[in-house]
Amino acid sequence: MSKNFIVRNLTTGSGILAFLLIGALAPGFTANVSGSGTQDKQEQRGYSSRKASLVAAREGHATLWKEPGAIEELDLFYGPGGSAGAPDTSATFTFVSRSTSGTSKKIYVKDSSGKQWTVKFGSEARPETAASRIVWAMGYHVDEDYFVKQAHIEGWPDRDALNVRFERSHNGYKEVGLWSWRSNSFNGTRGLDGLKVLMVLMNNWDLKDDNNKVVVRHDKGDSIEADERIYYVSDLGASFGSTGSLVRKLLVFSDAPAGTKNDPSGYAHQSFIDGVNNGEVRFHYKGKDAGALKGITVANARWMGDMLGRLSEKQLTDAFRGAGFDDSEVATYVRAMQGRIGELQKLR
Repeated sequence: MSKNFIVRNLTTGSGILAFLLIGALAPGFTANVSGSGTQDKQEQRGYSSRKASLVAAREGHATLWKEPGAIEELDLFYGPGGSAGAPDTSATFTFVSRSTSGTSKKIYVKDSSGKQWTVKFGSEARPETAASRIVWAMGYHVDEDYFVKQAHIEGWPDRDALNVRFERSHNGYKEVGLWSWRSNSFNGTRGLDGLKVLMVLMNNWDLKDDNNKVVVRHDKGDSIEADERIYYVSDLGASFGSTGSLVRKLLVFSDAPAGTKNDPSGYAHQSFIDGVNNGEVRFHYKGKDAGALKGITVANARWMGDMLGRLSEKQLTDAFRGAGFDDSEVATYVRAMQGRIGELQKLR
């Protein structure tokens, strides 16, 4: 029985079962029954526990979105790094260290040319790769992610890493802090509303400040301003499933899963838009910090829909093929995404 099936189908009488299952469903998760009620509420509403790391809105020249140019010509199979930036899986990688961040297992490795990569294992590898392609094509910064079926890693106990996500580390950017969905210099702008629409489009249920990074370029050349701060969503792994989880409603968790991921059926069968109220879109989103998605205007949501509509069926197909999904899964995702894009374009 899959984890996604269990999360979607827990009934109201299964609180005890949910408590027993959660350890297997979410490695690294811990319950916080004795902690302060205020802290629990803040975590459940998606507030960052590392507020000291939040970058002040006045710091540097803040950039969230840039005109992507010829969207129709973008390569969504390989993404922003292109085929030239992809890891050479015919070569051997060397294990460097383990990562202790997040709930997914991750390790750091180096390739034969000295490039460092972060390798993510588990159910987020495929959806994160596909999500990065869509977000990048719409003009937002993303990490250079690649799905890898198999890579040999010297010094790693398992030696071979299977069905993982490789992400370029230290690829010209340096992290300087985090940013908040609720308090930032982009509130009310088309760029921020568009990014929020993308999160709902992909059913990314893990909207929390810890997943939002601010980076600066090491290389200050080209057209990059010396004090430019690039704001982006760095963790897109909790995408392309369904949002909403009875587990989260039944029990008091510090950071409980709020949906499924890597789940074509769950994604395809969930509603997207519930309606319009006073010129604002009401999305059928049941993930973390749903309040951050309030106030998205019809005009801004339709603008993002029109942008997405410029992607061809082949480009959408490439985004999921490049992420390791099989033909049936690709067809399910592309059909569902096209339906959602159509809903955005029809908003009035």
